Amino acid sequence: MKTLKLLMSFFLLWTATGLSEAQEGLDPNKPLPLNPNVRYGKLDNGLTYYVLHNEEPKERASFYIVQNVGAILENDEQNGLAHFLEHMAFNGTQNFPGKGILNYLEKYGVAFGRNINAYTNVDETVYNLSNVPTTNPNLLDSTLLVLHDWSHYLLLTEEEINSERGVIHEEWRTRRSGQMRVYLESRKYIFQDSKYADRDVIGSLDVIDHFEPKVIRDFYHDYYRTDLQAIIVVGDIDAARIEEKIKAMFSPIPAVENPKERKYFEVPGNAEPVVGIITDPEAGGLRFTFYCKHPSTAFAKKDMTYYRQNLADELYSNMMGMRFDEMVQKGNPPFIGAYTGYYNMARLADVYTVGANLKEDNIAGGIESALTENERLHRFGFVASELERAKTSMLSEFEKNYKERNKQLNDRLVRELQYHFLVNEPAPGIELEYNLAQQLLPTITLDELNALAKKWNTVENQIYILSGPEKEGLVYPTKDQLLSIAAKVKNAELKPYEDKVINEPLIAETLTGSVVAKGQVLTDFGATEWTLKNGVKVVVKTTDYKENEILMSAYSEGGSSLYSATELPTIQMIGNFMGAFGVGKFDQVSLQKLLTGKVVKLSPYVGELYEGLQGSSSIKDFETLLQLAYLQMEQPRFDEEAFSALKSRYLASVANLDADINKTFRDSVTLVSNNYNPRTVLMNTNTVQKLDFATMQKVYQERFADAANFTFVFVGNIDTVQVKPLIEKYLGSLITEERSEKWMDTKVEYPNDGTMKHFQKTMETPKTTIYLNLHGEMKYNPTNRILLDMVAELLDKRYTDVIREEEGGTYGVSVRANVSHFPKEQYSLIVAFDTDPAKSDKLKGIVYAEMDSIHSKGVKLDDLNEAMKNFIKVRQENLRKNNYWMSAINQYYQHGETVVVPSAYEDIVNAVTPEQVEAFAKTYLPKSARFEVVMSPAQ
Repeated sequence: MKTLKLLMSFFLLWTATGLSEAQEGLDPNKPLPLNPNVRYGKLDNGLTYYVLHNEEPKERASFYIVQNVGAILENDEQNGLAHFLEHMAFNGTQNFPGKGILNYLEKYGVAFGRNINAYTNVDETVYNLSNVPTTNPNLLDSTLLVLHDWSHYLLLTEEEINSERGVIHEEWRTRRSGQMRVYLESRKYIFQDSKYADRDVIGSLDVIDHFEPKVIRDFYHDYYRTDLQAIIVVGDIDAARIEEKIKAMFSPIPAVENPKERKYFEVPGNAEPVVGIITDPEAGGLRFTFYCKHPSTAFAKKDMTYYRQNLADELYSNMMGMRFDEMVQKGNPPFIGAYTGYYNMARLADVYTVGANLKEDNIAGGIESALTENERLHRFGFVASELERAKTSMLSEFEKNYKERNKQLNDRLVRELQYHFLVNEPAPGIELEYNLAQQLLPTITLDELNALAKKWNTVENQIYILSGPEKEGLVYPTKDQLLSIAAKVKNAELKPYEDKVINEPLIAETLTGSVVAKGQVLTDFGATEWTLKNGVKVVVKTTDYKENEILMSAYSEGGSSLYSATELPTIQMIGNFMGAFGVGKFDQVSLQKLLTGKVVKLSPYVGELYEGLQGSSSIKDFETLLQLAYLQMEQPRFDEEAFSALKSRYLASVANLDADINKTFRDSVTLVSNNYNPRTVLMNTNTVQKLDFATMQKVYQERFADAANFTFVFVGNIDTVQVKPLIEKYLGSLITEERSEKWMDTKVEYPNDGTMKHFQKTMETPKTTIYLNLHGEMKYNPTNRILLDMVAELLDKRYTDVIREEEGGTYGVSVRANVSHFPKEQYSLIVAFDTDPAKSDKLKGIVYAEMDSIHSKGVKLDDLNEAMKNFIKVRQENLRKNNYWMSAINQYYQHGETVVVPSAYEDIVNAVTPEQVEAFAKTYLPKSARFEVVMSPAQ
């Protein structure tokens, strides 16, 4: 959250505002109270702790150690070591030497990457163990012991340090894209004359390669200490017990004597504008950002006044965002998209930004248009109707979160407490926040927000950053030309913004509907199936996994498989464009305004085998969801102006994608995977130019013309008695023709001839990217799918152990198993990774050797048990998610499988043996057809 000091008018407003019962006694100039459900304290050694009982997900808890330490505290010989320490946290501690942390936790299904993770940035470092099962007290105590060791007892052995240098190198290689280089270069301008300009987290490779172990040990003991650390535990736990365990376990950790100061670094101002024009051969897009730097709010000043100002800041950003969204819907928009915001950029600095993604044939015009809208706001401000909509929308979001207060995920609650510790960010709990929003939002005035535009757009502390690809014929404005554009905008004649609103109902006509003609109970799913008199099939499952969420899915067979290859570019973009058209008499902008404050969304799609609708709503807005579904099928809107506007934005977006080497690689994989079938569609200029408005309208109307082909599925907190008449009214009014359509097999298949596409690409950061695919026919059933996933899981672990850890050859290996039922029963096993070109052949050999090992030497029982535990753990978590049940019901209707019963999953997993996995691997892997795509740097 961000702030500026409030205007004096606020204090007059405050005294005129009645406080609710929940606010009585709250001083606007004192910090907001911490969520009363949180157990909070500080030990004698300075360590802070937070413990909160929360039951989402059930029988799971998240354990974090948050450290007020980051790359900003490194000296030059330590540049990169904060991030290096993050890696070392998983490579040996006092109670968990070597890979002991991973080996221990993975026995309980707590997986590296998915549940065991960490991040380092410039000002903070966070290690986490998420979704740890809570039914075993010994596991909880041991998980706390991991945090205990992270606090003060990393071993940092020379052997492990040397082993990890290669992994860091490969992470650097993987992340060093064109956009990353542009970002790092831009920091030199944004943070000019500040230490922030010199710290990019991953650091200096020279330091990474050559630092002595003592250097990292000194850095660890200087800064990774109790007075800069917080332990946060949130989950389905006995909070009192965990609090006592923390006190007992962490109190003996010694405080560092004569600790080094945790310095906070200024971001100096600049009297004259700073301009940076940055190009890179692999940058994939043109971007412009205007910055105005401001001092941040002191940690001690984050009180009620600060909280109220944050509400005002968000209102401002939301309203300006709506104006930019409106601009890109019309004609030939001047830019692809634009944005604005006020946020914290460093511990002691905030920034106001206006940015735009530009078109290469209108760089100057796009910059001018973005700055012009900012200037229009600066001169004339917002209008009252904009503010009322923004307040309604924001209050609706608070209300949604309040209703879901008992269903908040552990990790989300951790984040609130994390920033309470790091920067004293208010964390009063959603109950108080909702109450405050109801009280404070009405007091925020139009004059107050309009004053922000003048406050934030300062003459000093300005920065202009323009970035994009190095490309023949692409000419960028010079520094002087860019500043001339800004000066021109300041002197331009402008008119105030006009807010146009259609005040009409979504559906004006009376709908007759049709009643439920028959129904049945789906016992395995705890769901009900209705068939309406007009032939529409509806499935409803009531859950309590979310208090205020209803998901919707509707599908029908056919999809793009029924159309020619020449129509595919248009068909694949239907969902994107229909969302930009609006529905009925409402274009996208007026529809957005009409739906202000409603928690509802709906989007159509046309896939290869199916077409349909996907959406969601709150309980209160369920009728609006049905209205949108009705309109999307019966009164779809086809807006040629919006089509042209969006097409022009896509053309600009894809114009420079070829500069991105990763995009080149993905396209190569797609082409080879489809065996160069003419039905393959790549996102590029040629594809976008083929988009045709008439084709889009024809195909959409054909696909959604007959509702009798559709099955509608609703999952969530649904009262079937209340929703039944609404479903009968809206879905029962859909026109049905009772066509019988099925998808067609278009014969787009993997190559079976051992295709090996190896190519070279000019690149700034040399790397080899490898994609391997093994595939073949396989009966589509639960046992085969689970065994294939098991093989992928076991290979993933082996590749992490051997290729990442032992060889230091990559930042990570991705292993993915896919199965398909239609149009052909088959499987694929995919392995992909980046590496040093000099190591690529060796590592590729290891990939295949480990595959051979599974069916020739078998699997380790411990590895298999860990995989089984993880599968069951994830399954238990999924069974309490609405989207899982939505997928399961669709699986039943589309594939005839009931995947939610134990015999379709738990019983199979628990019965898996090493011999079974070995036999499965022996059956499929040796006879798999294989192909590979390898991209290497040009010589």
